[in-house]
Amino acid sequence: MILAFVALLALGAPQQDVAPAEETTALEEEVSSPAVVLDRTPQEWPRAEAGAWSDWTPEVAPEGELLVHMRTAAIHYRRGDLPGSLTALFELLEAQPDYPPALYQAGAIYFRLRRYGDAAYAFERYLAVAPQQVGDTRALGHALYTLGRYEEAAEHYRRVIEASGEQPEALRGQALTEWRLGRPDEALALLGRVLELDPEHEEAQLWRARILHDEDRPEEALAAAEAARERDPFEPQAWFLLSRLYFEAGRDEEGEAARARFLQLDLVEQETRVIESQLLYAPQQPRLRARLIELRASTGDLAAVREAFAEWMQFDSRGVAVRMHAIDVLVSLEDREGADLAAASLKAVAGDDADAWAKLARYYATTRQRSLQVEAERRVGELRGR
Repeated sequence: MILAFVALLALGAPQQDVAPAEETTALEEEVSSPAVVLDRTPQEWPRAEAGAWSDWTPEVAPEGELLVHMRTAAIHYRRGDLPGSLTALFELLEAQPDYPPALYQAGAIYFRLRRYGDAAYAFERYLAVAPQQVGDTRALGHALYTLGRYEEAAEHYRRVIEASGEQPEALRGQALTEWRLGRPDEALALLGRVLELDPEHEEAQLWRARILHDEDRPEEALAAAEAARERDPFEPQAWFLLSRLYFEAGRDEEGEAARARFLQLDLVEQETRVIESQLLYAPQQPRLRARLIELRASTGDLAAVREAFAEWMQFDSRGVAVRMHAIDVLVSLEDREGADLAAASLKAVAGDDADAWAKLARYYATTRQRSLQVEAERRVGELRGR
């Protein structure tokens, strides 16, 4: 739900950069080739003297060179350029070892890049200099879990929850570690608590269904799997589990239908994962972004289409072509709200592009937005000299 909302905002208007366009260009020139940083590891970071950051708190804003590097990292991060952001953080940590916000942000980037060992190392370094911030480090638990370090993950989730209260994602992570450690009852209780806090949490419902199935509680598992499917009808694993449960219950026709839907969604998901992995390391690939949207549209997943366009627009904050493409795709999906937002976003960046204004004029004519149509046609006339 949050991602869909973010997508709506991004479609509605171009994102404002952390720095003006002129400053962004200058900052980007200071960042070395992102390919270099991916060959390095955080174990190379120098260490600060003991207690160097003992007075640091999240309320202390960076200044001087710290500010320059953190802003550069933020610019690249918001554009989806994770290697560029990581490069700025490396340069900062070499100049100012163990600066806590840089350690934390580097951990978040490594996690997104699926370099979980590096993510865990960065977060552990962060906690070494800012132990009072343990409540911020839920992602360290996720990294430890993914690495198979379940006992450590479970203990860290407990520390996070103790420090910052019951966070649904921390509780979900703790539940999965309990399950991996052979404690299904504890896992089910924790997942139940996640659903009390967030009744729409599809992943918690799906994991609950899986564990109930493993525990030979088929009726409860089926109810949970159907609830997970209702919350996210585009999640292939929900359909896979449903097909098994339907077949086991002798409901073969429903089982075949669920299996067919799983196969369709799974093919899309496999290609989507490959594309998303490539974009994490090299975001400047419009062809791949267009293919990702095509895949999402093929399943009818409107929220995912909007999200994919939102990410593209964040990276290409003044791009006209992507916004024109968004109008076409969202119209084809009969998403009038999304198409209106894409049109508003295009209008905000159209400038002196006559083709963009012509596109808007046609869209507004089709949707019977007469005043906007007249405005767009007037701009076309001005720009084309008629």
